[in-house]
Amino acid sequence: MFRKRLTRGMTAVLLTTAILTGCGGQGTHEKQDDGKELDKITFAFFCNVVIPEDMDKVEEAINEITREKINVEVELLPMSLSTYEQQINLMISSGEKLDLFNMFGTQFAVDVTQNKLAAMEPELLKTVAKDTVETIGEDYMKSVTVNGNVYGFPVLKDNAQVRGVVMNKRMLEENNLLEEAENVKSTDGLAALYDKMLSADPDMAMVCAGDTASSLVDSGFMTYDSLGDYLGVLMDYGQGDLEVENLYETDWYESTVNYIHDWYEKGYILKDSSVNPDTGVPIYQSEGVFSILCNYHIATDSVIENMTNVPSTGTWVAEPLATTTSINGVVMSIPATCENQEPVLKFLNLMYTDKDVVNLIDWGIEGEHYVHVDGKENVITYPEGVTGDNSGYAMNCGWEFGNQLNSYVWENTGDDDYYERMADFNNEAIKSKAIGFSFDSSSVKTEVAALNNVLNEYRLGLENGEMDPSEYLPKFQQALKEAGIDKVIEEKQKQLDAWAAEQ
Repeated sequence: MFRKRLTRGMTAVLLTTAILTGCGGQGTHEKQDDGKELDKITFAFFCNVVIPEDMDKVEEAINEITREKINVEVELLPMSLSTYEQQINLMISSGEKLDLFNMFGTQFAVDVTQNKLAAMEPELLKTVAKDTVETIGEDYMKSVTVNGNVYGFPVLKDNAQVRGVVMNKRMLEENNLLEEAENVKSTDGLAALYDKMLSADPDMAMVCAGDTASSLVDSGFMTYDSLGDYLGVLMDYGQGDLEVENLYETDWYESTVNYIHDWYEKGYILKDSSVNPDTGVPIYQSEGVFSILCNYHIATDSVIENMTNVPSTGTWVAEPLATTTSINGVVMSIPATCENQEPVLKFLNLMYTDKDVVNLIDWGIEGEHYVHVDGKENVITYPEGVTGDNSGYAMNCGWEFGNQLNSYVWENTGDDDYYERMADFNNEAIKSKAIGFSFDSSSVKTEVAALNNVLNEYRLGLENGEMDPSEYLPKFQQALKEAGIDKVIEEKQKQLDAWAAEQ
């Protein structure tokens, strides 16, 4: 167990000196007491804050199931999110044993292009992982399929996205506006509410984006498929012809940034939010802003209320949309260095179909790390005397493992029907016609780098209302032209056409 304890706390430097044991190689099999050969796999994933003290206990509880059901023993390898990608890259390049890892979907297309991921063996997908493929469904499997090969499984959670608003419930109640707020269904309705709230409290900023890396366009107005990088998009929820457009030259974009600038001039928007390090949840928590626009799902208001202790309510201001990017929020993938996929796919099949396995890795051990709330089959909370500060397994990362729809619901997040509602949310979302398309930008990487510099200079300022579009939008558009956006869009259109022809 020494190598595992070392790896769980290792730095990137220590990784380079790790034992070189390729997947499926020496040390990956052992005999059980009954004489059966036991496959051993290593599964790496990221943790939000710290690695839980009771990870070994949870690992052993999972292995009690996997040894019996699939003759597989799993080594859990949690890592700090801040260095996760670097450590994974070092493990793969050095040949250290790694059989399965979680990745953010934003890296998916790049990792496929760089041959970092293994194409899953078709026969094993039809047999060993048959239940998982059926559970995920044809539309979502398209999101991880490139040139006919499957390179991972998307985690099943809220796989669509919808723009919405979370508002301070106490402030609404004080001004007798709660009912009106909960009936808001558009940004125009939101503007009318902000007028009334601002009249009641002229010194209060009404809104900011959900976090420092986002804008109000991202958080509250986006109704297009970004095709991964916003450098060429499909407008109108990806429902029209597969025509890649320059978002920043569309009539929609011009009218939207003018609309947002008008909000800024009226005093709705938090001043200098594009450079304020506390934009989003932190400033909402301190009640420095009445509301935040954000990527919403069925219980975002409850989640943010739990995070901030600010009584909150929320509503959608757009329609839910499923895209390759939203479906691939987190992807469970096999590295290209893996020599034996069968035990990995056996374990993955349990992650998507076995409630006991997914709840162990999500929440830990019943009675020790959580208990069921009386009268609620699927709702859990801490045992008496246990809190997030003293629990040995308060990881709170269920959204990165397998089938979250089989997971328990934490108290105050939702009720017994929480995941039924989430499944309905996913099923009822508008689905972009480009689900499954992933753009390979390697042939235009110079232009993409230059364009990202231009976006960094102009985008947040325009999309948070701080820059006057009449002055800065033409400069933004010209700078994008000079940086090569037309070339990138041409290449993306070419790839999209080729992808569509294969469907």
